[in-house]
Amino acid sequence: MDIFFRRIEHGGASHSPIEEGKTPKRSTTLAVLGCGNLGTSLLCGILATLKDRPNETSSLPSFASLPSSSSHEIDNETASFTPPTNFAAYVRTTASASRLQTALAPFPTHVRIYTDLENLHKADIIILACQRADLQTCLGNSEVRAALAGKTLISLLPGATIHTLSSMLAAPDDTSQQPSTIIRAMANISSSVRQSMTIIEAPSSTPAPILKTVDWLFTSIGTVKHLSGHNFDPATSLCASTPAFFALVVEALTDAAVSAELAREDAQIMAAQAMKGCAELIMAGQHPALVRDEISTPGGSTIRGLLRLEKGGVRSNLAEAFFECVKAVDNLGKK
Repeated sequence: MDIFFRRIEHGGASHSPIEEGKTPKRSTTLAVLGCGNLGTSLLCGILATLKDRPNETSSLPSFASLPSSSSHEIDNETASFTPPTNFAAYVRTTASASRLQTALAPFPTHVRIYTDLENLHKADIIILACQRADLQTCLGNSEVRAALAGKTLISLLPGATIHTLSSMLAAPDDTSQQPSTIIRAMANISSSVRQSMTIIEAPSSTPAPILKTVDWLFTSIGTVKHLSGHNFDPATSLCASTPAFFALVVEALTDAAVSAELAREDAQIMAAQAMKGCAELIMAGQHPALVRDEISTPGGSTIRGLLRLEKGGVRSNLAEAFFECVKAVDNLGKK
């Protein structure tokens, strides 16, 4: 039963008028199963794109610039593409549903929020975004497995390989059940402001229309990189965990600036914008060492600060923190 859902009478997903003589396209439903922090950020980012560009679903992103690490060749001319027009989110409690309703309130697109699994089978694409510890419980549910049969499953769970997910979804007593198309992805919390760095692993057998849909979803909330399974776990730590590291840096610099008599609100904006500007320089092609050297004038204040950071082992500490994250993701995959 649809216990709790948000209904916007004046809104709803945009639909283009059907031209006379043309067959209407079949609608596609996207469901987020386990809509916690990451799932909510992802959904907010997608809905923000649809809000700002209401005709986005009628235009395709260009994939001619897909990174060389992608083994997929997508033919933009021949591959049919049906972006989602209907959205659903699945949570456990009415408290979570209420939280999600508040988060989605700024967006006009109609999103149904469910606290049970009755309508999960109606979804075409399911994003699995539950807690990693809940994976066994979630996919061990026969109702979930039946609903996912023959559908596209995009897993956001760290350490859960495509092979693992496929094995968990296989019906033990029903060889006739159609297998799911399983894709791994890892976005980050910046999805909500459409600045995520998302990595994707898709089997070489994945149909081109599905690849297009997946790429549309994640390019709508940031930058996408296709990787092999071998590189997925360290990339997960680099993309999903490091925003917390960067937040700690901004917080530490803000506290220091406050102690130097700057207003906290001003200091936080300054520190965050300085970090954002540095990131833009690097994204534009400048090497981090060159950025650092251009700022560090002879006898200046910046080089003194850098030397203090080096004395404190900032490089090795960051590396060790990163490797701890990678180790934790690897351990999750062994559970």
